[in-house]
Amino acid sequence: MNKIRMIANRETNFVFHMLSAAQCGYDNPYGRKYRKDYPEQLLNTLKKHEQLITCSGGNHWGKLYAPFISIPARGSVRAKEYYQEFLRKINSGESAEYYIDHRLFRPAAEIADTMSRCYDHYISQIWPNDMVTLEAYIAETMPLFERSELSARAEDLVGCKLPAECFLATMVASIEDGAEAIDISDNQDVFGIARAPEWAFRFISHEFIIFLLKRALQGEDAFRRLETWGLTEGLAEYYCKQLTGYAGFPGVSQYTAFYEAQEKNASSSAVELYRKALATFLPRR
Repeated sequence: MNKIRMIANRETNFVFHMLSAAQCGYDNPYGRKYRKDYPEQLLNTLKKHEQLITCSGGNHWGKLYAPFISIPARGSVRAKEYYQEFLRKINSGESAEYYIDHRLFRPAAEIADTMSRCYDHYISQIWPNDMVTLEAYIAETMPLFERSELSARAEDLVGCKLPAECFLATMVASIEDGAEAIDISDNQDVFGIARAPEWAFRFISHEFIIFLLKRALQGEDAFRRLETWGLTEGLAEYYCKQLTGYAGFPGVSQYTAFYEAQEKNASSSAVELYRKALATFLPRR
């Protein structure tokens, strides 16, 4: 059974739509198209707090990214209600659901107020068109996963099962030329739609393998420090190449080549391969 599902979530798209419109981490034609839909003052408020609500690979993770982007983007509740409740708690002095340093209360309140004020316009005027675009993209791309049976083959190759019923590739219309493949929960990852379906298939496959590796390597130091980023991404690409016949993830070719060289001599588990790479590229001093 295919465990990779591509979905178009309204709340996820609203959250990232606002980042794009405010030019926070994203500068693309989509954002420029909708920038005029909102009062300049509101977009300037988000732009002012850009560093708090954006991420960039393993180099930057804004202090308010989790409570104001990742959590509302999951879509478990309407984003407007989430931001309004957060604003109420901040203004009333209650403990927020997600801990925030008291020095960030004012910017947090400004961000929550801005996002809640922009919500209705997006839902009524923009989301219907975004939804049509997203559904068409998903309809074209999803059959590639169904035909390939990639998820089952990936689980066998990596040697572990996905710890959830499915992996949700949440597709977003607004995040071209910026951060994506962002995990917003234990089984949700955010992707843009600017690439051709076959490239989306490869990219999402790579990230599905990353989710498997987080389980396979849970006893290691992988994913816990920036220095190991190349080792884990290279290992994912090593497996991805076996599954799709292609490896093109930027910046990790040396690690992928290393894993391939190891396997010429003997078959190793994901943990064994990772430990060999760790000893070679990041030896203890």
